[in-house]
Amino acid sequence: MKPIIINKLKEIEDKYNVKILFAIESGSRAWGFPSTDSDYDVRFIYKRKIEDYLKIDPIDDFIDLEIIDELDFKGWDIQKVLRLMLKSNSSINEYLQSPIHYISDEIFEKELFNLAASQFNSQKVTMHYLGITTKRLIEMEHQNEIKLKSLFYTLRSVLSAKWIVENKTIPPMEFEKLKHLIGDKTIENRVDKYLEIKANVDESFRISKNDELFDWLINLKNELKIETEKLPKIEFDKNKINVFFIKTVTK
Repeated sequence: MKPIIINKLKEIEDKYNVKILFAIESGSRAWGFPSTDSDYDVRFIYKRKIEDYLKIDPIDDFIDLEIIDELDFKGWDIQKVLRLMLKSNSSINEYLQSPIHYISDEIFEKELFNLAASQFNSQKVTMHYLGITTKRLIEMEHQNEIKLKSLFYTLRSVLSAKWIVENKTIPPMEFEKLKHLIGDKTIENRVDKYLEIKANVDESFRISKNDELFDWLINLKNELKIETEKLPKIEFDKNKINVFFIKTVTK
């Protein structure tokens, strides 16, 4: 599949007259818990010619293609990426840690990740992950059977929040690097069992809701919500981001 994806990315460059700076896999395949029918969630960052940024006419800052044959392509202009960084968008931090690369530029990725780390608002990003957790828990609250996919989205979100509370750094993208934070062997063993099941079923597969696991999720979410209030707030360095933007588009 990788050669097909790379060829499609080259077609996108030609069609939209852009330069793709890097492209990765996101979603469940990169997180480490794909199902048998998981899409290929290809995410990329691109830049336009310098002249495009100097015109008064507005330009599209994203590319979003229709999903065909499980291939889902979405791209952001570097200008949009940096604006989202100022809003503590967590997706950028995740993309830069993907274990699956299609187009890679190590220097660009390292510099962008270091910039993201220097602008990391731990409180705001933790609140984002806890918001996802809360939404998922509410959806599952009155269900006797829940989607395994939804459970892992919830687990990953709450453990990402726990990572930030404990480490004050950007959480890793891969679920395997977060799993040790569960801290309860019984719960962790159950999660490992669910991981094995998920690898062999489709995304619609449901399991009986486990009350012990569900209560653990609720309690952890509530504990983290209290701890989030103690996290430091930062002031964004817009000048630093502007310098990076100019350097990137003029290169």
